Amino acid sequence: MSAGKYKKLQEIISRHERVVIALSGGVDSTLLAKASYDILGGNALAVTIDNGLMSQTDVEKAGEIASEIGVRHQLVKDNFLEDERLARNPSHRCYICKKRIAGILKNIADREGMETLFDGTNADDLREERPGLKALKEDGVETPLAEAGFTKGDIREGAKKLGLSNHDRYSNTCLATRIPYGRELTRKKLEKIDLAEELLRALGIKQFRVRNHDHIARIESFRGDFPTIIENSDHIIGGFRNLGFSYVNLDLQAYDGK
Repeated sequence: MSAGKYKKLQEIISRHERVVIALSGGVDSTLLAKASYDILGGNALAVTIDNGLMSQTDVEKAGEIASEIGVRHQLVKDNFLEDERLARNPSHRCYICKKRIAGILKNIADREGMETLFDGTNADDLREERPGLKALKEDGVETPLAEAGFTKGDIREGAKKLGLSNHDRYSNTCLATRIPYGRELTRKKLEKIDLAEELLRALGIKQFRVRNHDHIARIESFRGDFPTIIENSDHIIGGFRNLGFSYVNLDLQAYDGK
């Protein structure tokens, strides 16, 4: 991360007096929350939405990170699956989800007298087709990291320089991404995925996904983690079967980072 980029980020944040930051617990939103707090102090409010689609590990991590930074933090519980449009799991589910998130953030901002909403989207995200970004733009949510030109690499480097504990934490996505489009999203399915991934995380595997194909669990991980998975296959199979999966597959194509 160049000093110039970080200065630009600070300038962007300084344009505003009171901001609400969507805090997921990932390194992107953490860096944004840290920079915002350093500049605005008590006029920066971080908000985490436990919407039934996030892993509980991420929800807990967001609270820990907020405490580490010192930023004011609110945890909002909501059930996004009550929205039938989202529960049907269409290809534009991210758009529906981001619209709901923006609505919640707007309500908090109005109640708290805040003027601006921030999201941790980065410059790399802009290169991909993301329906959620369209929703953010429509609702006036600003993306300071992307505006300042921060790539994922810049963010990790910046978080490390600032001493943030999650600077090397692998990125995560909502649990709905583990289920193919068109297959209904239910709390039971998402909880199964969350618990299955927690089992793998306990083995020291850091970057992976458990894809839910009804009775089949498909594990995607980096090739370097294949030996750990195979060595612990009996433990993994037993744990996954206890969760309701009949078959457990390891995808030999390996995890592609999405």
